[in-house]
Amino acid sequence: MTPAPVSAVLGTVATAPFAVLKRFRPHRPIHTEGVGLEGTLLRTGGASGIRWIDEPGQDPVRARFSRSFGFPHGWPDILGLALRVPGAEPGDRADVLLATAGEGRLSRFVPTFHRRVPESAFASFMPYRGDRGPVLVAARPEPREQPLATSPDRFRQSLAGNPWVLDLLWATPTGPWQRFGTLELRPGAPFGPGERFDPLLNVPVGARNYGWTHRLREPSYTLARTPRERPGRA
Repeated sequence: MTPAPVSAVLGTVATAPFAVLKRFRPHRPIHTEGVGLEGTLLRTGGASGIRWIDEPGQDPVRARFSRSFGFPHGWPDILGLALRVPGAEPGDRADVLLATAGEGRLSRFVPTFHRRVPESAFASFMPYRGDRGPVLVAARPEPREQPLATSPDRFRQSLAGNPWVLDLLWATPTGPWQRFGTLELRPGAPFGPGERFDPLLNVPVGARNYGWTHRLREPSYTLARTPRERPGRA
């Protein structure tokens, strides 16, 4: 795993582009435009070492689909899918952040740009720590007659009468993807400006964050959450 000093330095370096974007987008440096979704996750179970994945069950889900950099519509962008499911205790929540990526042993760690919603995976990139070691999570959309557009209005309209169905998958960092559930999403209430996903504080039942993943991500998440000072204020 990444040594503490290295991951801490990399985490600090990673804040640079967020700092630039935050000057122009003080509320959300990335994923500025999104579509609120709601639906159900039916978990069939697995053998990952994480209870949320391994135990069959059914979860109500809130989700947000978005374009990472917010390039002009029609341009390729990295697409994001954030999931919110029940946490370990009543009232708790777990936030799972996924983005378009490859599915191979190396390409699963590489974000991919798309003009339309692909049928390939949305992946977690960084692993959770389970009882049996590191675990990655992904969501793979089931085929549709017409590809989904990425612009928020057209995306929402396409789902109005035809829900978005995705297979939920887990894998070790170099192992094969294995299905553990099916996710069905429809248009839902939008997320408010102050309503954010935090995968560091809110993890699925039975999962933990590695120290190195926390050090890599925490500076950027802290910067994104911090209100920008108004001009003229100390």
